[in-house]
Amino acid sequence: MKKLLLLAVIAVALISSCKREYSASTDPSGKKYKVSFNVTNFVQKQAAFALRRKASNLASSDTLTDLSSYLDVLYYIVYGSDGHAVRLPLMQDSTDCSSMGMITDSLPVGTYQIAIIAGKQGLVINNYGFTASANFGYGGYFWQDTFWDEFTITVSNASISQNVTLKRVVGKLEVQILDNIPANADSLSVTINPEILSKQVDGGTNNGSTPTAPSTITVAIPASAKGQPNFTLDRLVGDTQDLNTVTITCKDAGNNILGTATANNVVFTNNVKTILSGNLFGSSGNSSPQSFTVTVDTTWSSTPSHIGFSLRTHRSSF
Repeated sequence: MKKLLLLAVIAVALISSCKREYSASTDPSGKKYKVSFNVTNFVQKQAAFALRRKASNLASSDTLTDLSSYLDVLYYIVYGSDGHAVRLPLMQDSTDCSSMGMITDSLPVGTYQIAIIAGKQGLVINNYGFTASANFGYGGYFWQDTFWDEFTITVSNASISQNVTLKRVVGKLEVQILDNIPANADSLSVTINPEILSKQVDGGTNNGSTPTAPSTITVAIPASAKGQPNFTLDRLVGDTQDLNTVTITCKDAGNNILGTATANNVVFTNNVKTILSGNLFGSSGNSSPQSFTVTVDTTWSSTPSHIGFSLRTHRSSF
């Protein structure tokens, strides 16, 4: 993990946020033709899980015309026929890039694979993205909203201009606790096992060699939540290929378990919300394991009423 973060720092030092700096040894030679890409709209609806937010909510349509209002960083990588990057990748940062998503390049005649990855603050690409087997992620097991696309272009003797639609490559877990939170409840934890560290630039899928580990979030239960039903906890999930186990645990201030539930063989899917709902505490409030129902919702709301990983005391429409 430290190596991944170190490489990211070096990459940021070498690449200007809104302009390209190429490696002379890899920059392709020959007469070049203009190629431009415009990343403007997403077919998937958005949900604002941001480390740094610039707006209270997003538009109700599927189109996001101003990337910098929601995304924090965007990477553009060009691979040659040998699967290696032809130059240093471009990184755009929303904090100082007024035209985020507008990419203008020049390439000689040939066929190239283009990869574009965008997401929240902390998104990094290891190995500078020099090969298509490079990985992208957040340096840990907690994912933010992340989008990706990969496509081939052939440069001949004319300029190319192309619109690009990115696809969400994370899923969403929502946990709904239907019964009342006990008066002595202190914290609620949700563990996903396994969770992945990174995804491949080539394909935008799980990297078979990337480390996996359980990932746990724990939130404090506020006084206003106690004695109330229908609390919801949600988070983004990077592992959208494996069968996962989700464990939900509520403890008191003395670290005693008040209620627990485990859902096995849970599948998370890109741009799909997986919902776990049920009674965590049972009719008698004991700590024996409870059963949760698994459902999915393929519509990801563009105007979320809940941001982050805190509890809320009502259900929202999605």
